[in-house]
Amino acid sequence: MKPIPHTKYQTGVTLLEVMVAITVLSFGLFGLLGLLTNGLKMTSSSQYRTIAAQQLTMMADMIKANPLIEGKYMSLTATNKVGTCLATAGCTSAELPNNDYYLWQKYLEVLPGGKGIVCLDSAPGNGNSTNFQCSGTGRVTVKICWNENARVAISKGGVSGTDASTETCLSEQL
Repeated sequence: MKPIPHTKYQTGVTLLEVMVAITVLSFGLFGLLGLLTNGLKMTSSSQYRTIAAQQLTMMADMIKANPLIEGKYMSLTATNKVGTCLATAGCTSAELPNNDYYLWQKYLEVLPGGKGIVCLDSAPGNGNSTNFQCSGTGRVTVKICWNENARVAISKGGVSGTDASTETCLSEQL
């Protein structure tokens, strides 16, 4: 029997190959982390839009439910609820719009920087939360604005939450 010559064959992997594999894996994991972060941002954005749409519809429905006092809902600035409205006695037709508006403003506080107004407007797409630009003519319009950028500020993402460049507004004409 002839002896097999002893030759050196490489077995296993080198340290360099392991480091390259770890580097490629880490880039992939960072990409997945970026996707996850972006997904969370979009989820909070869609949640805010859903809340705003619900609040917009809620106020519009309150106005439509009381067509005889529709005009009393324009340009309200109620800062306190009417005490008797939530009691058994109920509200008078003069108290109801103020109470509805007060409660609606409280619900809008869920949105970051959320503000809303009911007014007469012929161009409902105009304006922002600092100036809703209601024309005083046209149809009854419900407008809501909030700051989309505040979702980053809540998570301490490095912005103050006062950047109006990402302010989002919704409106509905009745």
